[in-house]
Amino acid sequence: MFDDWSWLADELMNDLFFNSKNSSIRVKKKPKVASFFAGCGGMDLGLHWAGYDIVYVNEIDEAAAATYERNHKIKVDNRSILDVDLTTIPQHDLLVGGFPCQPFSYAGKRKGLSDDRGMLFLSLVEDLYINKPKYFIFENVRGLLTHQKGDTFNNIKRAIRDAGYTVTYSVLNAADYRCAQNRERLFIVGTRDDLVTNFFFPDLNVPRTKVKEVIEELIGSETHLNNEPMKHTKRILDRYKYIPQGGSMKDVPVEHGQRKRGEVGKVSGKMSTQSYHRLNENEQCPTICAMFQAHFIHYSQDRNLTAREAARLQSFPDDYEFMGKRVNMSWDKHLSQYQQIGNAVAPKVAYVLGRTLYEQCF
Repeated sequence: MFDDWSWLADELMNDLFFNSKNSSIRVKKKPKVASFFAGCGGMDLGLHWAGYDIVYVNEIDEAAAATYERNHKIKVDNRSILDVDLTTIPQHDLLVGGFPCQPFSYAGKRKGLSDDRGMLFLSLVEDLYINKPKYFIFENVRGLLTHQKGDTFNNIKRAIRDAGYTVTYSVLNAADYRCAQNRERLFIVGTRDDLVTNFFFPDLNVPRTKVKEVIEELIGSETHLNNEPMKHTKRILDRYKYIPQGGSMKDVPVEHGQRKRGEVGKVSGKMSTQSYHRLNENEQCPTICAMFQAHFIHYSQDRNLTAREAARLQSFPDDYEFMGKRVNMSWDKHLSQYQQIGNAVAPKVAYVLGRTLYEQCF
């Protein structure tokens, strides 16, 4: 029955539908969703598009919670998940959660479940025991699969199976779902053992979108929300002009290289492998991360991306407004707009998962 996913591919091609946060597929019965580690709402926007009803939201960061409430008109529980009495939250058919990825990321120290943030995953498992939702969708970085030679992921699967759920998982690339971004993330889908349904990830064939197609019209626009460009020093601008599309710091003359910390008059001699990549207009953007303002240069402008440009590359619609500071200093307490966008699940990917789960299982 589900060998042919052309109907879902056709839905993904409907740009008008995805141009508004208020769009939603009509379904016979809206599945109820409890969302933890909700961030600014990327996962939940995709599920809303897919016809789901978000009945409970938890997010500890105040700025991300403010963004969520601004766009979804739902009150966010701002407590730590560890302080939530799970017996008191509304009953839900689907549990979703992008539990903290830093303990498993290639960019971090990869402490895994020994990291306090890694242990937050067990609170999601606790919900499986207490509220017994029919299904769950968890999201994380693909590095979770290989952490500690696979032992960490095996322990996670064992904990889920002990709670009474069958596990299916796959690494999905947002570029395969009409996002102009190569973003690989691990998605874990669980089905309660007493249910006779099975979940299979869809095999879609949709044309990829290019960076220029998605953000070209935003250049110089003062009417789009969150589209104010960053202001750069002359030193940075002089550096940018040497970097061609697809280029990086390796294209910059030594005298315009990175400076020593605290001594901007001296060249450090170091060359960042992650920063100062100019986007190629005819390709997909590399992964939008929490620090993307330091990583990517606009393909035709000598500046970093705006929050709105990054949001479009993540597949957020233009009426989705981001709250909080545009960028943060290291001592700031709450997530910036840039961090919220970089941490989010790409909404179109969540839409595909929501539609696939609904058609197969509800």
